[in-house]
Amino acid sequence: MDTSDPIIAAIEAHRRACAVTRAAFERQSAVEDEFVAGVRVPAGEAENDPEWIAANDAAGEALSVQDDLAVKLLETHPTTIAGAAALLTYYVDAVTTTQPEIVFPELDGNGRPFESKSIDELRRDFAYFIICNVAAALSNMAAAGEAIEPHGAANHGPSYAHRVLVSAGRVKASQC
Repeated sequence: MDTSDPIIAAIEAHRRACAVTRAAFERQSAVEDEFVAGVRVPAGEAENDPEWIAANDAAGEALSVQDDLAVKLLETHPTTIAGAAALLTYYVDAVTTTQPEIVFPELDGNGRPFESKSIDELRRDFAYFIICNVAAALSNMAAAGEAIEPHGAANHGPSYAHRVLVSAGRVKASQC
């Protein structure tokens, strides 16, 4: 795979952030278990303990970084077909739990993580924005003449797939 495609680095950064987040939440859970058992401080005082606070802060910070890097997956356009496939595969693998530590944030209608949970706010599934990103990338590749041509079609002008991708890119801009 061509690792010069910027989406590959974005995927790997998100994957690493998810591992850090998982470790931070495991640490937070271990600290909570220790405090709940009454080993360190009396019940009701745990939330004031520096170790408790540090574990909670670390988990929150890790999750924030992970969410920011998830949004980078939406903002970084694949530059190759292999990169587009890698992004789609990464997302599908994550949501089908082959990689249970990988999670994606809940997004507002503009592709940013929610600050609030108002039921009146527009929501779109993370997949919607992944698909928009890949559609835009493929459209850009097609417009630049990088579409995959059927065998033997090189001398017959733009392929049907090329024309569809270019047309889809024009429609995509108004819908995503």
